[in-house]
Amino acid sequence: MSRPLFLRILHGLQQHDIYFTQRVDATGMPGLGPLQKVCAAMRILAYGLPSDAVDEYIQIGESTARECLHHFCRAIIACFSAWYLRTPTQDDITRIMHNSESRGFPGMLGSIDCMHWEWRNCPTAWRGQFCGRNGRASMILEAVASYDLWIWHAFFGMPGTNNDVNVLHRSPVFDPITTGRMSPVNYTVNGHAYNFGYYLADGIYPNWPTFVKAIRHPYEEKKVYFTQMQESCRKDIERAFGVLQARWAVLRGPAYGWDRNRLTEIMTACIIMHNMIVEDEGPFAANIDFGDNSSRIDSSQIIAEGRAEWVINHFDLRRQERSCSLQNDLVEHLWNRRGSM
Repeated sequence: MSRPLFLRILHGLQQHDIYFTQRVDATGMPGLGPLQKVCAAMRILAYGLPSDAVDEYIQIGESTARECLHHFCRAIIACFSAWYLRTPTQDDITRIMHNSESRGFPGMLGSIDCMHWEWRNCPTAWRGQFCGRNGRASMILEAVASYDLWIWHAFFGMPGTNNDVNVLHRSPVFDPITTGRMSPVNYTVNGHAYNFGYYLADGIYPNWPTFVKAIRHPYEEKKVYFTQMQESCRKDIERAFGVLQARWAVLRGPAYGWDRNRLTEIMTACIIMHNMIVEDEGPFAANIDFGDNSSRIDSSQIIAEGRAEWVINHFDLRRQERSCSLQNDLVEHLWNRRGSM
């Protein structure tokens, strides 16, 4: 994380929460400064330290460090989630689709997958619900990431006994599409026009037109090539998970908290700061305008009216014949593209 980005976070938290301002106690002694509180929380997240491991370096006690972490995560979500966990705007979709088309997958909006975060202090009464096949309690993060490792969707908190399909059915990943808040996506593959984007997914996901999966046991050369390209591009989400855990070591090890809501806040805050770092270090960082982001979030979104339209959008997402048609067109498109290279 760069120094300007750190200072931007610090100033944003100071303006949002009075907790991150230095105050005096009843005896007139100055209390902890905002820099101490923010550094304590970030060290816990970045290094996976327990709360009592920052007292020597930051001069903060264990209980105060936990309090700093709680306030920090909630303030990060309140200040920055509207922009850094936003639904892709028209400009975002145009940029993503331009890169996807250069990789041979026009219309691709990213890759989707799930990650488990072990919950070491899961209450005994809940262990049967949260313990998966490895015998350890965990919670699941479903995420969508693009080529630049930006995480566009994050749904966290499902018990570890669920598989990816169970999580998908509870996830709001397609809510922007069914409610009409998603910017329009139009493209042509193999001479056929489509008006919906899709995500690259592994084999467990259903045969919906919004998922493009690898072909199981391909025998034709062009289907083998399609499977290789799909598996290669789908690594974006695996890379995003790896970078997220590398930046925030608290997600790499087991979670020791007792409160599910606070663990959700930690996960969400780490994802927001991950996206902030991606934006700060990305190729477009020099042209970023941080002012009045809220006015740009819904500028290109059209709200669907009526339950009838919601039902139509809901069932369009699950039409298997459109999934087969899209996959066949992508197979031909990639094969023709390979021959012209």
